[in-house]
Amino acid sequence: MDYKNKTILITGASSGIGRELAISLAEYSNNIIVTARRENLLNELKQEIEAKGSKCLVFAGDAADPKHADLVVNETVKKFGKIDIAILNVGVGPASNTIKDSREVILGKMRANYDTLINFFVPIIAQMKSQKTPCMIAHVNSLATYFGIPMQGDYTAAKAAGRIFLDTARMELKHFGFKHVRIQTIHPGFVATEAVKEDGVPAPNEISEKEAVQYILKGLLREVHENRFPFATSFAVRIGRLAPTWLRTKILLSEAAVDY
Repeated sequence: MDYKNKTILITGASSGIGRELAISLAEYSNNIIVTARRENLLNELKQEIEAKGSKCLVFAGDAADPKHADLVVNETVKKFGKIDIAILNVGVGPASNTIKDSREVILGKMRANYDTLINFFVPIIAQMKSQKTPCMIAHVNSLATYFGIPMQGDYTAAKAAGRIFLDTARMELKHFGFKHVRIQTIHPGFVATEAVKEDGVPAPNEISEKEAVQYILKGLLREVHENRFPFATSFAVRIGRLAPTWLRTKILLSEAAVDY
């Protein structure tokens, strides 16, 4: 899908992939709506976006709050009349231990990675169904979504829930005649963001935020259902999905920390 002269909503935009996406998309005369919890960082981002010639709206708030999501979507439509692309980028996945962590920690990952997706998805899909021109919801997921991974059990479970939900939504949009609404799931491998700088999780084939954004922009243009990158990590995941459970487990445990 073309991303020039569009109205684009980006969640989780104050840092990492979301911030780099906003800056890159600002080069194409867009209306860019950014939201995250840290208002000071969003205001700095707004200045960078407007310096590149795009318009920008800032909404500071927590994506885990459905009222915040409703506000962002409603105010965006009031201002610009539509949403062409929504990039749902909220997520968190610090190292975890499924047999040590508390109920609150484990369920917190679901709230951060799944609830935040649904909170925005519901009002956005309602708006996009009423539009006539092509539009897209793109969710930044992970290549870790396809099977359990040591140190990432709660995170991968939450991301898998999001992937399966959007797979279903994609089928239902087609079945019920909303063919102008596209859904894309974005599956990066390991990306060197500030949030994962010292999380202790092994990160083979790690790429930079800027590299990740280039893959994402290419995927938007191609309108693929699932955008997996980089190739080396994506290929390893495909092989892992075909491997017998005992072999996959052995390989994954060989990369896990002795104590975490």
